[in-house]
Amino acid sequence: MPPRRGGGEKGKGSSSEEKDQWVVVVPDSVAESQDGGTTFVKLLHPKTEKGAMFLFSDDDQQVLEVVAFQEEFRSWFIGESVQQDGSLHMVTPVDPLFLVLPYLVKAYESGMYMPIDQLVSDEQYPDCIRLLSCVNPSDLEHICDVKGSGDVRAYRYNEEWTLEWLKQKVEQVADKLSDSSVRVAGGAQLLTFTHSLKSEQASRDDYLRYACGLVSDYISTDLSKELTQHMGIKLPEKKEVKCTEPPAKKAKLSDIPEAAEDYSKFAVKDDKPKNTKMTAAQRALSKVDKSGMKSISSFFSPKTAAKNKKK
Repeated sequence: MPPRRGGGEKGKGSSSEEKDQWVVVVPDSVAESQDGGTTFVKLLHPKTEKGAMFLFSDDDQQVLEVVAFQEEFRSWFIGESVQQDGSLHMVTPVDPLFLVLPYLVKAYESGMYMPIDQLVSDEQYPDCIRLLSCVNPSDLEHICDVKGSGDVRAYRYNEEWTLEWLKQKVEQVADKLSDSSVRVAGGAQLLTFTHSLKSEQASRDDYLRYACGLVSDYISTDLSKELTQHMGIKLPEKKEVKCTEPPAKKAKLSDIPEAAEDYSKFAVKDDKPKNTKMTAAQRALSKVDKSGMKSISSFFSPKTAAKNKKK
């Protein structure tokens, strides 16, 4: 685990200072280096044109990209300590020509042939000069016009040759994806994780389209468009999904559920008077002489009657 640049701060209430370190997965060739010359540096990323972390081997013959995978609420248990930063860093080799290419494109505006050490120069990322140790001069002929011979050579960016070089890269990646049985139609997925082996097989165009996207992660957006047109790759059209909103509902004025339709209009009205039959007690009561009788409600208001007598 290499040390991280910059000092770590000791948290309040902690008994020991957290180690300033990373958890990094590196190739064996880098891990077994005995010289201790392996260094982490910041270089210009060819896609984002911003600073990104890279790793140089001890002899500066190889440059590797450092990719970090970070998630919330993740820590590492290292020995008897806890590493608060739970991110995992992966180190993978990268073709140094991808990192040199932005400087060549920028210098092409002048139209002049220049030595390579003058082309690859950056005050913000001074370690870019170390890329020249990783690049074979013959490799520069894939993307540059060359004048001179021997140690005295001048270079100038050539877009046509660069597109051919990138095309070969895309085809190599496509072949590797096909040999590894990676599903590219519905996203990268190994065939062993599919539910059925009878799934639709990807075509050569599918692999080329997917591989072109991977290579485009290391070139500018403009150059990526040029590469797509150069190879005749048709990108899938994005279908617009129209969201249909349901009709507005009637405002609810009470908590009592209301019927969606008025079913009372289907009711049959009966205008004929209904025949009600009286019981024997009701018939006997109707024959009694009720004259002089008080209403039963009068017996429940004695106070009112007493007040009237006093007055």
